[in-house]
Amino acid sequence: MAPRRPEQFEAIREKSREKILAASLELFANKGYDATSIDNIAKKAGISKGLIYNYFESKKSILLAIFDDAMKMGEELLMGQMNIKDPVLRKKAIIELTFDMIKQRPDYVKFLTVMALQPGVMADTKDFTKNAYKKTEEWSKLITGKAKKEAVIDTLMIGAMMDGITLNFIIYGEQYPLDELKQEIIKLYCGPEKKKKKK
Repeated sequence: MAPRRPEQFEAIREKSREKILAASLELFANKGYDATSIDNIAKKAGISKGLIYNYFESKKSILLAIFDDAMKMGEELLMGQMNIKDPVLRKKAIIELTFDMIKQRPDYVKFLTVMALQPGVMADTKDFTKNAYKKTEEWSKLITGKAKKEAVIDTLMIGAMMDGITLNFIIYGEQYPLDELKQEIIKLYCGPEKKKKKK
């Protein structure tokens, strides 16, 4: 039997890491972050407790890795649309892709949202969320093509609406009118700019 190549070892490592994160995310959402132990995660992931410590030094580091992966996914989604020159069309594409993710990965979105609202999670991610907000400020101008302050408010407004929609989708499920809400948000934020009246 031929020895494994470095890329095969890397693929095995990545698969194990993904299993740990997927199991942790589900447990943190359903059982609660504070109530979940490394033993629980190992059992759920079907791997040894020792193997978890080969990838993560603590439960908190697993939590931060989950949020970091979510941020990277969001960044890839945003940066993937930067080739769209028109900022309005770029913003529209990002809104559409965000709705697509809610529909295509409902469990992931549900677990992430439920987990993020827990007191223990919020306490352990203070530094992370501070840095995440700074990134949001940086991305906003790129996405909207507006001046920094206006861009950040615009992005935060859309983000707040998406958070509310996500929570309601978690509560109401398939009957919740995602497609109609998507069209309304696009109409609201991607329509023609209203000219300010001169005083």
